[in-house]
Amino acid sequence: MMKISELETFDSVEAAADPLVQEELINMAWEDGDIPALTHALSVIAKARGMTDVAGKAGITRPALYKALSPTGNPSLSSLIGIMKALDIKASFSTRHV
Repeated sequence: MMKISELETFDSVEAAADPLVQEELINMAWEDGDIPALTHALSVIAKARGMTDVAGKAGITRPALYKALSPTGNPSLSSLIGIMKALDIKASFSTRHV
Protein backbone atom coordinates (compact mmCIF):
# COMPACT_ATOMS: atom_id res chain seq x y z
CA MET A 1 0.00 0.00 0.00
CA MET A 2 1.29 3.44 -0.93
CA LYS A 3 1.92 5.97 1.83
CA ILE A 4 0.59 9.50 1.59
CA SER A 5 4.16 10.79 1.86
CA GLU A 6 4.93 8.94 -1.39
CA LEU A 7 2.24 10.75 -3.36
CA GLU A 8 3.20 13.60 -5.64
CA THR A 9 1.84 17.01 -4.73
CA PHE A 10 -0.87 18.17 -7.12
CA ASP A 11 -0.12 21.60 -8.57
CA SER A 12 -3.34 23.13 -9.93
CA VAL A 13 -1.45 25.93 -11.70
CA GLU A 14 0.78 23.42 -13.47
CA ALA A 15 -2.25 21.35 -14.48
CA ALA A 16 -3.98 24.50 -15.74
CA ALA A 17 -1.23 25.06 -18.28
CA ASP A 18 -3.37 22.83 -20.51
CA PRO A 19 -6.07 24.92 -22.26
CA LEU A 20 -8.56 22.05 -22.00
CA VAL A 21 -8.08 21.94 -18.23
CA GLN A 22 -8.60 25.71 -18.11
CA GLU A 23 -11.84 25.38 -20.04
CA GLU A 24 -13.15 22.61 -17.80
CA LEU A 25 -12.11 24.48 -14.66
CA ILE A 26 -13.91 27.69 -15.60
CA ASN A 27 -17.00 25.82 -16.83
CA MET A 28 -17.30 23.84 -13.59
CA ALA A 29 -16.96 27.01 -11.51
CA TRP A 30 -19.49 28.86 -13.68
CA GLU A 31 -22.03 26.03 -13.47
CA ASP A 32 -21.67 25.92 -9.69
CA GLY A 33 -22.67 29.58 -9.60
CA ASP A 34 -20.28 30.14 -6.73
CA ILE A 35 -18.36 33.45 -6.92
CA PRO A 36 -15.40 32.25 -4.79
CA ALA A 37 -15.10 29.17 -7.03
CA LEU A 38 -15.20 31.38 -10.12
CA THR A 39 -12.56 33.78 -8.82
CA HIS A 40 -10.40 30.84 -7.74
CA ALA A 41 -10.66 29.29 -11.20
CA LEU A 42 -9.75 32.62 -12.81
CA SER A 43 -6.83 32.94 -10.39
CA VAL A 44 -5.46 29.50 -11.27
CA ILE A 45 -5.80 30.22 -15.00
CA ALA A 46 -4.23 33.67 -14.66
CA LYS A 47 -1.28 32.21 -12.72
CA ALA A 48 -0.84 29.53 -15.38
CA ARG A 49 -0.75 32.20 -18.10
CA GLY A 50 1.31 34.72 -16.12
CA MET A 51 -0.19 37.25 -13.74
CA THR A 52 1.83 40.19 -15.07
CA ASP A 53 0.71 39.57 -18.64
CA VAL A 54 -2.93 39.04 -17.64
CA ALA A 55 -2.94 42.19 -15.48
CA GLY A 56 -1.55 44.23 -18.36
CA LYS A 57 -4.17 42.91 -20.77
CA ALA A 58 -6.92 43.53 -18.20
CA GLY A 59 -5.74 47.10 -17.66
CA ILE A 60 -5.10 46.69 -13.95
CA THR A 61 -1.99 46.37 -11.82
CA ARG A 62 -0.59 43.00 -10.86
CA PRO A 63 -1.29 43.59 -7.14
CA ALA A 64 -4.88 44.60 -8.00
CA LEU A 65 -5.28 41.36 -9.97
CA TYR A 66 -3.98 39.29 -7.05
CA LYS A 67 -6.32 41.14 -4.67
CA ALA A 68 -9.37 40.78 -6.93
CA LEU A 69 -8.83 37.04 -7.34
CA SER A 70 -7.84 36.33 -3.73
CA PRO A 71 -10.12 34.31 -1.45
CA THR A 72 -11.14 37.57 0.26
CA GLY A 73 -11.37 39.55 -2.97
CA ASN A 74 -14.69 40.89 -4.15
CA PRO A 75 -14.08 41.99 -7.74
CA SER A 76 -16.61 44.18 -9.47
CA LEU A 77 -18.42 42.87 -12.50
CA SER A 78 -16.38 45.18 -14.72
CA SER A 79 -13.16 43.79 -13.22
CA LEU A 80 -14.32 40.21 -13.79
CA ILE A 81 -15.26 40.98 -17.38
CA GLY A 82 -11.89 42.67 -17.94
CA ILE A 83 -10.04 39.69 -16.48
CA MET A 84 -12.09 37.23 -18.53
CA LYS A 85 -11.39 39.23 -21.70
CA ALA A 86 -7.68 39.30 -20.87
CA LEU A 87 -7.81 35.50 -20.52
CA ASP A 88 -9.81 35.15 -23.78
CA ILE A 89 -12.65 33.54 -21.83
CA LYS A 90 -16.02 33.91 -23.46
CA ALA A 91 -19.22 33.41 -21.49
CA SER A 92 -22.51 32.48 -23.09
CA PHE A 93 -25.94 32.35 -21.56
CA SER A 94 -29.11 30.45 -22.27
CA THR A 95 -32.43 30.00 -20.55
CA ARG A 96 -33.37 26.73 -18.91
CA HIS A 97 -36.32 25.04 -20.48
CA VAL A 98 -38.54 23.24 -18.00
